[in-house]
Amino acid sequence: MGTVLIVDGSDVCRAPIMEFALQKQFAGEGPLAEQTVISRGLETPGQNLICDLAAGRLGASMRAATFSVSHRSRSLTVEDAEQADLILTAERVHRSAVVRTSPIARGRTFTLKEALVLTSVLTDEVRTGRSPRPTSLVETVALLDEVRGSIPLIEPPMHTSVFHRDRALPSADPLALVDGHEDAALHRHATDEAYQVALTLGSRLVDLTEDHVARIGSTPNDWWWRQHA
Repeated sequence: MGTVLIVDGSDVCRAPIMEFALQKQFAGEGPLAEQTVISRGLETPGQNLICDLAAGRLGASMRAATFSVSHRSRSLTVEDAEQADLILTAERVHRSAVVRTSPIARGRTFTLKEALVLTSVLTDEVRTGRSPRPTSLVETVALLDEVRGSIPLIEPPMHTSVFHRDRALPSADPLALVDGHEDAALHRHATDEAYQVALTLGSRLVDLTEDHVARIGSTPNDWWWRQHA
């Protein structure tokens, strides 16, 4: 049994969505079924409810309703970071904050989108025999950290003038999930993207440890198939 820690700014929107989606993908009898998934915020006083739009994005199932009414935001602690086997953040600034909180967590900390890219790379490595197939989350995370050093780092665009300060800018970083609370359309996009990316990552992590690597990446809608299976 291990722990996956999700971190964003306030733990009321992106982080709980990611938490719920990963819990959903890990559920069952697979090798990751016993993983605990929790979420934390960097800028929250704690005990805040999940935002209405995020709650609606989780669906109308009893599981979603129970999660929504029971979720309360919690602040990240050093113990949270040090004890987690995998840490996923919404943005790079959150990733940096986690590492400042616990430097020893660096090799276990990724943005959600970064982890998705690296999982795809690791899948190819396993498929071709260049990397061993991981049998646990701990092994998977260690391999993801190794793969991270073998591919070019995707840099966000630089802010070179005041004309770059537009509402679309946060989504320009390919490894970040935009917050979007300042704009209704961006907020809807943020909740949709957080849910779908987390579902896809969860599916690929499960399939990777279950040795179903031949199927991973066969369709861009992996998240849809597991969601409706």
